[in-house]
Amino acid sequence: MSRTLSEPLSWANSTLIKGDVASRLRQLKLEVDKDILVIGSGDLAQTLMANDIVDEYRLMVYPVVLGEGKRLFRDADATKRLLLTESKPTSTGVLLLTYVPAYAT
Repeated sequence: MSRTLSEPLSWANSTLIKGDVASRLRQLKLEVDKDILVIGSGDLAQTLMANDIVDEYRLMVYPVVLGEGKRLFRDADATKRLLLTESKPTSTGVLLLTYVPAYAT
């Protein structure tokens, strides 16, 4: 999803999505027999979460407290129940957490 690009970047297997993102992602999930990853796009992640398109959340929690920043789960009116399926601490104190939507179990 991009507001400014007209062509996808040269990353392997990249797809540029315009228009109805939720519908296109649902269609793409049917067409592609591999995982679809979203890295670092809060707006796209919000769209996917709001439309129940996320199959798995992989979060990295860093041992740093910041006073401000963008929230991943922004919509105060929406409740998303998640089930923890895996957790791994790293040697630097980062937690690698994997969740699935609770309705998926």
